[in-house]
Amino acid sequence: MVPSVPKTFAWMAPRVPEVLVPRRTMARFEPLMHRLPSLRDFSFECRLDAGASRVDFLGTVTPAWGGEELAQEADAPPPERSGPIWDGVRALCAEWAPKQGPLHAAVPCIWLEFDHDRPAPHEPLPFTTVCVQPDYAHRRLVRGALPRAHPIRQTVWRSLELLGQGPLEPAVRRALARCFEEIPAGAALLHVAPTYARGTRTFRLVLTTPSRKVGAYLSRIGWPGRRTDVKRMLEPFQATSEVELYLDVADSVLPSVGIGCGLLAPDEPRIPFLFSRLIEWGICTPEKREAVVAWLGEEKRVLLPGLRNPSQLLRWATMKLVHRPGKPLEAKAYPEFHVRPVYFD
Repeated sequence: MVPSVPKTFAWMAPRVPEVLVPRRTMARFEPLMHRLPSLRDFSFECRLDAGASRVDFLGTVTPAWGGEELAQEADAPPPERSGPIWDGVRALCAEWAPKQGPLHAAVPCIWLEFDHDRPAPHEPLPFTTVCVQPDYAHRRLVRGALPRAHPIRQTVWRSLELLGQGPLEPAVRRALARCFEEIPAGAALLHVAPTYARGTRTFRLVLTTPSRKVGAYLSRIGWPGRRTDVKRMLEPFQATSEVELYLDVADSVLPSVGIGCGLLAPDEPRIPFLFSRLIEWGICTPEKREAVVAWLGEEKRVLLPGLRNPSQLLRWATMKLVHRPGKPLEAKAYPEFHVRPVYFD
């Protein structure tokens, strides 16, 4: 049984620290919950500096949780999920959600993100991210470069073509291919996302890579930014041997870049230094640090609305630093709400 999104959201909302997601902002998301397909997991994108109030919402879709629902809408989409962006999501789900679908075994999940400063709740436009690691749930990753005929590379092409309802421009395809072919040993491409919902035609790549290999990889793919900026971004993560790297690509690699890592428990040794740097730099407040740390943990037996059996809930968070040319460095936290024992169906 798949629980009601509005009921699950109402159960979860009071548990999210208000300093990260103010109650007024949380209430703004409530109408959106009635317009979404079923979701497996929820998370929020929260800015950590003192003056930041924007919060975005993300939901996880799997074949059984929302994927089949979206695939079946192809002939008669509901008004609240109409338009070319949603059409692309449905086209992807049609080849992914069915067990016999060509993408079913290749894509474990997708994420739908809804930006707080985008259209009103009656017109939600999803920023769609596709996980291209088949066994991502167990972190058994396919690592290293992706040559021309690699299955993951083929998953990327097909997913982006479906979401964009057409082929990629040749120059964009070449720029992405260069990023895939230069992935270093030990690194892995995790996710891809077109930025159509934000009014641009660029593509987000998310990789996990050994920290020491970030600089050389960026040089090989022609990243146009300054190495000193990336070196500074890596400093708070020095206790982390592997980081997530976020890149934006058009017909070349763009100068914006993100670096992050996941946090699972409040007593992780890397947490004090990570947050001390962010607070020292003025991009995180002590109150928001305490809220992120307090969020981490688990609840072993919780009966969610609409489910007959108790579930284990895992409260994780992803930390991320974002560099955009001409703008201050930005720190973000993504408090995540995961349901077990079955994480991905």
